[in-house]
Amino acid sequence: MTEKDYNESVLLYADNVYRFIVKNLRHTEDAEDIVQSAFEKLWIHKDSVETSKAKSYLLDRKSTRLN
Repeated sequence: MTEKDYNESVLLYADNVYRFIVKNLRHTEDAEDIVQSAFEKLWIHKDSVETSKAKSYLLDRKSTRLN
């Protein structure tokens, strides 16, 4: 995943990931932190994540800390 791909993923998926987390947690501040953390993890691992798998990566329980 390139930097451009990462930036496009932010634009495409941030709102959806946030809504998914809020729906499950029902706490907006925690959801914001978790989404930030998920995108940080994506950035750190961007060289090993395929662009086509970015949304799945962001919604993965390991990235979102949801049980």
